[in-house]
Amino acid sequence: MLPLQRFQDFIEHEKLFSKGSKILLAVSGGKDSVLMLHLFNKAGINVGVAHCNFNLRADEAQRDEHFVKTLALSLNLPFYVTHFDTKKYAAEHKISTQMAARDLRYNWFEEIRTAEGYDFIALAQHQNDAVETVMINLLRGTGISGLHGILPKRDKLIRPLLFLNRAEINKIIEDESLDFVEDSSNLNSDYTRNKLRLEVIPHLKEINPSLENTFAKNINRFTEIETFLNLQVEKISKEIVVKKADGFYIPLEKIKALQPKKLILFELLRPYGFIEAVAEEILNG
Repeated sequence: MLPLQRFQDFIEHEKLFSKGSKILLAVSGGKDSVLMLHLFNKAGINVGVAHCNFNLRADEAQRDEHFVKTLALSLNLPFYVTHFDTKKYAAEHKISTQMAARDLRYNWFEEIRTAEGYDFIALAQHQNDAVETVMINLLRGTGISGLHGILPKRDKLIRPLLFLNRAEINKIIEDESLDFVEDSSNLNSDYTRNKLRLEVIPHLKEINPSLENTFAKNINRFTEIETFLNLQVEKISKEIVVKKADGFYIPLEKIKALQPKKLILFELLRPYGFIEAVAEEILNG
């Protein structure tokens, strides 16, 4: 049975969108996005379907596009598709293929959203994706913002499946006999995220079988802490930052009287593009 009530409750709790909103669904054809599409359709929400063909997996890419198009049209939903030369874009911008695909799809989704009058773009990320994101951020080094992983809503992007984990999605897909396509690159351990998914997390689940739920609770706590931190920084900023025509002025003696002074100074400087090392250098200078 489709978890329609949980889906609707999550949308309402997270205030993802209001009644009457028009939502553009990013659908790859995999289990997650297929389930998302069926949930939106079952809920009677006004949606359109967008699919990106990155031309990275030869016949698979054409198969995926045909599958998503057929599914969208069978449900009488608007369908949008585009084709990218992802490797060329990656080479030109000197970034990884994954980063290129990310940039290309988000830019295109926003173009379609604006041109076709959609209010939000829905992505089918779930609890396991949030766990993996937090782990990647920790491995690379992060502040409090990296510990909340994937937010349910950020600007025009919404993630309405964050109430589900991968095991739940697999069971729903099986129970409902929903058709989907499998991306073979998901089984490739070369990518950091896939290595975590296929090799690291299974070992962690042996220690804590409820890993996703534990992370979900932690993510909620970290999000609340970040909100509190931002409010405190905003309060301090109003009290001590002096804005001038040619920039802004922060009295160093007032910062040094606060604790933790490096964190506070960094958070005050971060909106202007400064890194943590600069805050440390200023305090030690």
